[in-house]
Amino acid sequence: MAKNHNEITIFRAGIKIVVYTFKSWPIALIIFLLIALSVGVMNGLNIWVMQYAFEAVTEMNLGLHSINWTILPLILFIGFIVGQSLLATIRYLCWAVIHDRTHGYMCKQVALKTAKLDPILFEDPKILDDINRASEATHKVFWVANIIITIFIQHLPMYLIMSVYLFTLNPILIFVIILAFVPKILSQVIRAKLYTDLEERSAPLRRESDFYEEAMVDRQYFKETRLLGAFGFFKEKYFKVIKLLNRETWKADARAATFDLVAEALTAAGYFGILYLLFISLRDGSITAGAFAAVLASVSQLIAHIDFLITGCFANVAEDIGKINYLIRFFDLPEKIGADVEVNWSGDIEFKNVNFTYPNAKKPSLKDLSLTIKAGETIAIVGENGAGKSTLIKLLLGLYEPTSGEIVVSNQNLQNIMPQRLFTGASAVFQKYQRYQMTLKENLQISTVNTNRDVLLALEKAGVEWESCSYPDGLDTMLSREFDGVDLSGGQWQRISIARGLYRQHDLIVLDEPTAAIDPLEESRLYKKFYEITKDKTAVIVTHRLGSAQIADKIIVLTNGQISEIGTHQELLEQKGHYTLMYESQMSWYIS
Repeated sequence: MAKNHNEITIFRAGIKIVVYTFKSWPIALIIFLLIALSVGVMNGLNIWVMQYAFEAVTEMNLGLHSINWTILPLILFIGFIVGQSLLATIRYLCWAVIHDRTHGYMCKQVALKTAKLDPILFEDPKILDDINRASEATHKVFWVANIIITIFIQHLPMYLIMSVYLFTLNPILIFVIILAFVPKILSQVIRAKLYTDLEERSAPLRRESDFYEEAMVDRQYFKETRLLGAFGFFKEKYFKVIKLLNRETWKADARAATFDLVAEALTAAGYFGILYLLFISLRDGSITAGAFAAVLASVSQLIAHIDFLITGCFANVAEDIGKINYLIRFFDLPEKIGADVEVNWSGDIEFKNVNFTYPNAKKPSLKDLSLTIKAGETIAIVGENGAGKSTLIKLLLGLYEPTSGEIVVSNQNLQNIMPQRLFTGASAVFQKYQRYQMTLKENLQISTVNTNRDVLLALEKAGVEWESCSYPDGLDTMLSREFDGVDLSGGQWQRISIARGLYRQHDLIVLDEPTAAIDPLEESRLYKKFYEITKDKTAVIVTHRLGSAQIADKIIVLTNGQISEIGTHQELLEQKGHYTLMYESQMSWYIS
């Protein structure tokens, strides 16, 4: 996606932006369009009203008409000024309201789209950069939409009306105005290219700076950062990236400013040409003094409008269109689709010649893997770091799809199931669990809210002592000091994550290193209890502690992405293979 950033034209981007805005609030946008059109028409007609008032005052001074003849033109002139001011105020209020509504709508659409993407996309750094750019663009949608509306609904009618007026006076005036602003238009086209390229270069740097900033100030990192004295390390890297980011921005700004300066000089020359033509027309009597004053004021107003349109509106579009393009391409990313049927996780699970390679990886993580997990079986997956254990789990749960081969559950190919249905009936507890800043009860109910499932039973199975002093408000205890709640130890949080996995209705449950923060004795007790409560369900355990793997009906040993051994604990020990070496190595730590 990042390589094809020029494929989306400005025209297509503009259409998409208006469509997004319309979907967010149709009625409000229609009202906003009518107000913008009214402002444009009034601004255009203002030149006639201005000439009418100037000529009435001039004729009154010459004694050609009485003061009563002058009152109506002046009232009309003042009415136009007040009306324009009133409409401009209403337009701004509408802009503020619709902008907030559109931003919220776009954030929601980005979240919904993200949920439908193939999870493997998040393993590609280029895609992460593009998603970062798309998120940055959500608050720019109505900003750019407003500019499009300003150009075509408000300014265009005004220019057409004023052009007709100027043409009746002197046709050359139109061409002089157009030629005066062609350089500015060209400079903004160049500016758009400069800032689109800048966005391409700056997204990775911005993502890197966000990480370093988080490492310095985020609560998740502060203990280790302060204790190890790493603040200075991250600060140095942060300022280095910021310096690179500022350098790229300065280069783009300097080049854009150079083109703007040249355009301003040429525009000034055009403006003097317009003044000269007006003076010549007044001298030879082709226009009246009132027309001269009206045209002079209106041309100055017109030039100010065009200058704002080009250097203000177009400049903002030029800087934001890069982000908008990535937002559009983000919505164009292919979604993971499939049949609208539920997976029967209570049946057998088969891996058939499965291969898997991560994006941009040089070698596969899993190679020609074939495996059958019987219904109701408890399987333990062991192996050294990098053997492919977590990758196998992600494939098993349908988070990732095999590069080749297939995974079949109850005679259903997981690749043919739509994501919304794929995970129904499956649960998991991961080593990198989430600490949700909500109540204890809500931490369990995030997957199945509004059900009659027993929260207390899940807490009991996971060994969470919710009636202890650690939870002063019981199930309603807020688990976050930031929200006037309590903080828990790593072991307590890990038990809550296990309870969350057990609470979800499931026929398959996966435990991917969920007991790293729990002591070995408690882990052994928890696994034995886990084995008892999952007797009628399929369970898969990933663990480094081979003593805990003994509860499994079958142990799978992974080595370099392939199954090297398979069997019960006793069978594997008798084979005197890789499992035996790992087991004896761990035993040596406990036996002196």
